[in-house]
Amino acid sequence: MTDNEYAAFRTSLEDVFIPLYAIDAGSLTPEQRKVHQATLSAAYLAVVQAENASLTQLTKSATKKLDDLSASVKALQGQLAGLKKAAEVLNILSGALNVFTSITKLLK
Repeated sequence: MTDNEYAAFRTSLEDVFIPLYAIDAGSLTPEQRKVHQATLSAAYLAVVQAENASLTQLTKSATKKLDDLSASVKALQGQLAGLKKAAEVLNILSGALNVFTSITKLLK
């Protein structure tokens, strides 16, 4: 992964976070609100960690894992394209909770 690829990854991660952040929690059921809060928290932490991490400080193993995670985030971007319903966005992104958690752990 190059510096430009890492910058693109960070941008993709932010692009995935924005629709999740934009969901009006008041439009969700109580159970969906819990899922939204957990997913939003994990995604936000992943965005912050990506902003704070430096590619040059990562090991080769971590860089390889990041390549895989970057591909997952890119796939999420594609799945979110055109979705307008909060429940659809939440369903896709809550299913990716492990991706956000992995990014956070990797970029600590």
